[in-house]
Amino acid sequence: CLSRLPLRPRFRPTSKLIHSSPYRRDFHDLNYVLSSCCFLPSSRFRSPIPRCHGSRPSADIESASLYVPELDQLAEMLEESLKANFEIVETAVVDCPDLQKWGLAAPGICGNPRLIDVGGVPNLLDPKYHGTAFFSIPNVAETVGLKGAYVYGAGAASSRVVGVNAELMPTEHVGKNCRCSRYSKVLEDGSHTMEKYESSEFGLLANLVACDGKPGKVVMVRAKKRLGETNFVTCMREGLAKGLASADEKDEKRFGTRQIGLGGVFKVKSGKVRGHVMPDFKKTVMVDGPEVDEWLNFYEMGPDLTCLSVFLTGDPTIASSNPNGLDLRLEHTHFFSQSTNEGGHYHFDTTPKDVEYVGYFLPAPIVYRVENAFKRERKLAEKKKEEKKN
Repeated sequence: CLSRLPLRPRFRPTSKLIHSSPYRRDFHDLNYVLSSCCFLPSSRFRSPIPRCHGSRPSADIESASLYVPELDQLAEMLEESLKANFEIVETAVVDCPDLQKWGLAAPGICGNPRLIDVGGVPNLLDPKYHGTAFFSIPNVAETVGLKGAYVYGAGAASSRVVGVNAELMPTEHVGKNCRCSRYSKVLEDGSHTMEKYESSEFGLLANLVACDGKPGKVVMVRAKKRLGETNFVTCMREGLAKGLASADEKDEKRFGTRQIGLGGVFKVKSGKVRGHVMPDFKKTVMVDGPEVDEWLNFYEMGPDLTCLSVFLTGDPTIASSNPNGLDLRLEHTHFFSQSTNEGGHYHFDTTPKDVEYVGYFLPAPIVYRVENAFKRERKLAEKKKEEKKN
């Protein structure tokens, strides 16, 4: 399913990015929708995901509906989102090409799509979870009602599998027993490498798309020569959110209740991008923000990168009575090269005049939240408060 990855000399730029933490929820902030597009309350039920060894709470899962626009409408919204930020923009509804040529484990991204947000950043920040926060792609797929699904996205590799903390680019068709996943890690000399990932287990966190992996109609997006400061994914996400809010203002009954979630795959055809690769775990608890920024290793990579992306315009469950919603991560993209040993977490392109993106996207009608690590930490904090009072 995955040919041997050729290597090339490794490198590490001397300068790091200056930006807010890529793990901050305020930067990344993720039951079907009825034909009227009304909001369905989130549902909660027990997950069949087995409890991992260690002091972890029982597995739990919640879900919420997402708004699914017609593909023609979505194509128009994405074009509007991108044209202020790129010189050349093209969108269209097309038949999904064979994405196995891009290194994926299935030919398409169609058929019963659903988004899944697993675990969370607290599992990364605290060493007590490094050896216990493990998940299984087949179990997650079964949990969301799609046993044997094709699953792709962005996450963390299992340290039990690769021996260290690492980035994961999962692309696995459970039903066909086909896995083309990769992982990227930092080496002792500070360089990075990417290798085949031979397991269905992942760790800490992930943002995934589960679907049937079939061909079908998708929205093709092409953007070339960046003019603005916003990266390709954020530009689409923020543009969709703006368009959705504008439409909802005309209908007060629906204001704030609709959110769009997309999964997709895009290619960096030309130009380079700045990405990070997580080094091995710190032995002390990290605080999200500058400490995490300093800990991450940043590299310039590309071109010819395949990117696995999940993003949402917002959390449909957030309300005054539920300010945290489902603690959804709104944007997460990992990439890999089929011709070099490059792979990691996408931030933005570094060659605006040369960059060209081509991608295929599909909206999902539902998002699932599995083992919400933020919620767990809030419960633990509340428990400590109660114990102090007593």
